Amino acid sequence: MTVATSGAAAFLGLAVNASEGNMSRADRFGTTRAGRSVNKLLAENLWSSYQRNLGGADPSVASLRAYLDAQGFPHSPGPDPARVEVLGRLGLAQDAAGHRVFGNVQIDSVLVHRVDEARATRLIVTTLPRTRRGIERSHADVATQETDVFALEPARWDGLDYTLLANNINCIMCHTHVDDARRIYAGTAMLDAGEFQRARVGSIESFQFREDPDSTIAGTLYLGGPAIDADGRPITDWAHLPLKGAALDGSGRLIEDGYGGLVETDLVPADMASPIPYQNLYVDYLAQASQVDGTLPDRFPPPFRDDGGFDPATGTPTPAGADNRIVDDNEFAGTVASYNGTLSGGAISVIAPGDRITTDAAARALVAGTDTGLGAVTEGNVVLTGTDSRPIRINGDVAIDGDLIISGPIEGTGSLWVRGNIYVRGDLEYADMMSGSDRQFGISPRGVSNALAMTAGGNVVIGDPFRPQWGEGAAVDGTPSGTWNFTLEQTAVFNRREWIKTQPTLPGQLVSVQVGTRDVQRELFQSVPRTEQRPVTERRDTGRTREVPVFANVQIGTREEPVYETVTIPSTRPAPYGTPTYERRQVGTRSVPIMERQQTGTRREAIFEDVVTGYTEVVVTEQVPYSPRRFETTTEPVFEMQRPQHPNPEYRGPNFIPRYYALGEGDPVPVQNVEGYFDPATQLWLTDERVDAWDASKLTIADPNDPADPTLFPAGRPAAVIETLEPTGGWMDSDILRGLITEALEARDPNRPLTVDATIYSSNSVFGLVPNSPSEGTNGAFRVEGSILAADVGLLGPAGTELLYDPRSQSVLDIRDESKMSLTLQGSVPAPRP
Repeated sequence: MTVATSGAAAFLGLAVNASEGNMSRADRFGTTRAGRSVNKLLAENLWSSYQRNLGGADPSVASLRAYLDAQGFPHSPGPDPARVEVLGRLGLAQDAAGHRVFGNVQIDSVLVHRVDEARATRLIVTTLPRTRRGIERSHADVATQETDVFALEPARWDGLDYTLLANNINCIMCHTHVDDARRIYAGTAMLDAGEFQRARVGSIESFQFREDPDSTIAGTLYLGGPAIDADGRPITDWAHLPLKGAALDGSGRLIEDGYGGLVETDLVPADMASPIPYQNLYVDYLAQASQVDGTLPDRFPPPFRDDGGFDPATGTPTPAGADNRIVDDNEFAGTVASYNGTLSGGAISVIAPGDRITTDAAARALVAGTDTGLGAVTEGNVVLTGTDSRPIRINGDVAIDGDLIISGPIEGTGSLWVRGNIYVRGDLEYADMMSGSDRQFGISPRGVSNALAMTAGGNVVIGDPFRPQWGEGAAVDGTPSGTWNFTLEQTAVFNRREWIKTQPTLPGQLVSVQVGTRDVQRELFQSVPRTEQRPVTERRDTGRTREVPVFANVQIGTREEPVYETVTIPSTRPAPYGTPTYERRQVGTRSVPIMERQQTGTRREAIFEDVVTGYTEVVVTEQVPYSPRRFETTTEPVFEMQRPQHPNPEYRGPNFIPRYYALGEGDPVPVQNVEGYFDPATQLWLTDERVDAWDASKLTIADPNDPADPTLFPAGRPAAVIETLEPTGGWMDSDILRGLITEALEARDPNRPLTVDATIYSSNSVFGLVPNSPSEGTNGAFRVEGSILAADVGLLGPAGTELLYDPRSQSVLDIRDESKMSLTLQGSVPAPRP
């Protein structure tokens, strides 16, 4: 961002009244405008020269501060800062007496000092202007002091107005309804059409849509990359997909019917040759020079700065940890240094660094609570459990230097910044006020606003990530000898997409390729006829018979077997937002005969045989060698089945650090890249996304314990970073964590969707698994009232997923993109001229 200075001289073109008082006010106005224009001119010049100095590289806080140091503007905090005089460096015009002037205003001094904060650098610019009445001897001088504060800081990430945003979207769009929470909780009164804003869904890299999703987006879908079907083929016919949009008015608001119902419509791709705003589908949106309908971000910046941070003792940069995709100590400290939030209520437990939880009794003690509250920054792992009578209470930004396990009612407004993983083990709902049977969404019984945002330097896990596929077998342990599940399937898919970014070329479809020729010598033969006698036979009854056994099915007893019927469990929510669930129940037994095949007797049958009745002559041709033998030599092509290599448009270069997922530390890393191929025509990797086992015919199984593993430790390139879903550093055994999750799920009402009220952000992944199993506490339905914003999103709610946008997240969560710096005028500081 730049600060405009055009027209600054026009600020000085003031009408002069004959009244001396009016002249004084006009002069003061003129000096103020001129002084502030000079302040802006200086800030703009510094910002522009810094950008030129980058030479095309991305800006960063560290490089900006290094540049300002080199220009003679050191960090100078405190009540008596070291101000630097820069009047002679601005290139302002001079009058005959050598005074610097800006228009008709004399500039006596321009002073600058710099103050560095956690993620921003502030320039405080003070200009001392005066009128030139004294020089003209027409009136006394008017001299003022004008001070402006400019912030140079990472730009605010512009993806917080999305309900769902991910690099790649696939399974989550099955049986999903995306809407605005304000519309859902508007009550039962009829509403005027166009009262509510639309929801926004974005996919930065690719969007895969399966055959029977039955989904609706009450708003607009933005696709940065291609849209493909279940087989990896580009989607061309949107009208016949079971994915519907919503009718929008000319301002992008939802059109409702007379009863407040959503007016569904087909998704219609906007004309990208001449796009206009407020359409319900934009394809290849990132390729547009001008994004006419709002911004689709092209990346997920890490919530905790990844520039290495600064030494807290000296304030000097520590660039050794920059861009390593790991939250280093100085990066965490620098990000949260200005936080001042608090957390209380509920049951709060802090597990000190180095302590381990290895028993169920110790875990239950954590759920009961061992601490009374949290300050702005907490070192250690934290367990938060709210109850109806004692909800968790948050106020402001709260940081946790560890993992977080959370569930239960919560109230207040604030954000949770977690360095490690976040585990949502059950419902996490706002403790909202009730008006009769109507929920007053986002308002607590105390009248305060309820709005929560959570962000993790690691991953966010909702529900039970360890549940085996179909609920059969032992819990998933992340190794090939164990069971498989949806979490591992999505992990393998996400890892393949990351692996693709490391490959300069990609293998294409297997084809037969001629690789050369060979000389083949073969003998020549001649055809020679000859005559042979062949018998003629006839099948005749010999007059003899034989005994053969006769078999039949004979009942030898009975057995009892259960009788089942399917029971419909109606939804607690009105149509069309609620869907019934079904459960198979035993209603009785029935007797079933036990049958066995037995010989029940014999019967006689005639014996036939073939009899020769004569002979016939047949002429046959046979191939015999010449005498002497003859040969010829021919040249034949030689073919091999090969995969041609194609240039990879997604290759990130030799210094790219890939980030892969595994279940636990030291566990194998599954990468689904054995099957499938790159199609140069569509620029897509084509494969079946489904993986249902540790299958080496589909998966590369990378070993983090083998320093020679080519996937994780490629020769001549940076080693990969591995993000794990189990508790960081093993501070809690995974089976103990699963016990806490199971306990929370089994205690809830299984007829309600698992609900999370929060905006969730991660530059890594959000995983969620909600089985359709009332005996386990869930009916397969999942609901988020807020947003899900993450590089990789894998959620499975087989009975349906609702994503309801809460726009208050934009004020609760402040995500900064370190690769995009901005200059903003924060305000002016009034002060008399010294």
